[in-house]
Amino acid sequence: MAKLKKVISIIVIVGMALLVIVSVGLFLKEQFFDDGESTTELYYMSANGKMKATEIDIQTGSEVDMIHAILEDLRAGVKSDGIKPTIPPALGVNSVVIAENVATIDFNSAYYGLSSVDEVICRSSIVWSLTSLKFLNSVVFTVEGVPLKSRTGEVYGEMNRENVLIDPSVSATTTEYAILKLYFSNADATDLIVEDRVVEVNANQPREKTILEQLIAGPKEKGNYATIPTETKIMDITTTSDGVCYVNLSQEFVAKHNGGSTGELLTIYSIVNSLSELDNVKKVQFLIEGEKVEAFKGHIDFSTPFVAVKSLKTVS
Repeated sequence: MAKLKKVISIIVIVGMALLVIVSVGLFLKEQFFDDGESTTELYYMSANGKMKATEIDIQTGSEVDMIHAILEDLRAGVKSDGIKPTIPPALGVNSVVIAENVATIDFNSAYYGLSSVDEVICRSSIVWSLTSLKFLNSVVFTVEGVPLKSRTGEVYGEMNRENVLIDPSVSATTTEYAILKLYFSNADATDLIVEDRVVEVNANQPREKTILEQLIAGPKEKGNYATIPTETKIMDITTTSDGVCYVNLSQEFVAKHNGGSTGELLTIYSIVNSLSELDNVKKVQFLIEGEKVEAFKGHIDFSTPFVAVKSLKTVS
């Protein structure tokens, strides 16, 4: 009987030891090993020209290898889903360095050849795609070893989901984005400067209203300045079949404006030029509280439609 109890005790001890070994093994595998595949989010341009996000499988390996894999996915696109590449073929990656959860990506000089719209698409999709990785918080761009700067000469520095022009509420399933060309005042208030912005698109809202909302919200790039009083309310905005966009604004648009002929021109043409980037808008007619007014702040004829200009210097 004593021997039987001893055998049972040994079996129990061995069983418990095996259970501990298996548990520790599973823990170590979970912490330090993987099954060779993981998932992350890829942010891309769909075939209809809108930015979307999708979940993809990615082979795990070194952190640098995973970054290169995502960059190649953005370069290739996914043809079956109508995904358009966001990294042009000529744009090469010289190096990738990771330090303290920040990836520094050095591109070749082809980066400087990107159009303003393509640059925004490329930068936004890379930053958002890479910061989907658990080990990255921010991304830094350099070109041939030189930190990337904006058109106003400001170094972009560390870019993440809080400072890159894309809505932080982006969804990997249904959210769609569009790139708008918005016109704001330059630093010395002498002319307009364009700002390309990636914004969330509401399919049930006219694109004209989205543009106006973004203009009222103001610029996001340093060196650009707002042109519309923040108290301004959008009463209505519609575009006719012959291309005239009727912009109906509240009285605050006039009452809260600082005035001055140059300031008035900046305000008017920031709206006109921004709306005229849409294919269906040829002219812009302003209304205040539903009525045409003869003049804006007493300087500029407001009774007839406006057309876009290349520069305020061309406005007589």
